[in-house]
Amino acid sequence: MFELDEDDTQWTDEARESFRIAAAELVEAIQRHSAALLEMTGTDADAEAIAEAGEHLEAAATAYADQQYEFTGTVPPLGLDEEEDYSYDDDLYEEFSDESDESAEDDESAEDDEAGEADDEAEAGEPAARLTVLHRVDFVVTDEPAVLLAGKEAYHESYGDDEADEADEPVDVADLSTALQQIQQLGGIEALADTPGLASAGATTWVLEAADLLDEREPDEWPDSPFALGADAPQRLLHRLDEVAG
Repeated sequence: MFELDEDDTQWTDEARESFRIAAAELVEAIQRHSAALLEMTGTDADAEAIAEAGEHLEAAATAYADQQYEFTGTVPPLGLDEEEDYSYDDDLYEEFSDESDESAEDDESAEDDEAGEADDEAEAGEPAARLTVLHRVDFVVTDEPAVLLAGKEAYHESYGDDEADEADEPVDVADLSTALQQIQQLGGIEALADTPGLASAGATTWVLEAADLLDEREPDEWPDSPFALGADAPQRLLHRLDEVAG
């Protein structure tokens, strides 16, 4: 994947633009991937969807790595140039299979024990990379009554009785905070961008190497300021995309 092209593209404007596009697409792929998984509940039907979402993310990450190499001659610290991180070790698998066959002739239960140990070793493998994605979007409230109305409509769509009168206004949405909550619950954080009465005031997305992961602790032990970057953020920053409101 990382073979040098005969035509040197490093530091050219064309390579720079291709890398910028690949970076933006990777950020979008990460957001789509996380959003898709957050909607899942752990049922058997989710297995195929998780695999498909992972394939799209891996494709975007691979394209990002390729374009970084074309542009700079270096690869990102994502482990994408190490194919063994993404595939089984055939020799190890064959060796394990041979040992399992031999042990099965003597003791079938011993074969099961060895298979369990092999599974534990595979699960204990280090991840190729750990990422933290921080996405900030700012808005200006230009028409608060319009935002409240949008929140009431979102509430009605989420909780209203099918036989309820569309003209009835739910009394639960009485302030800006509750209206924004109802809008987000119905359409996700992206729905705020299309909400009447809200105007975009810029956005920025940062992709960093994770210092730690949230699920390494219990939720009640998560940091009070999960968005604090820390002094080492410049060294961990892999990509930054700023969007200026038009």
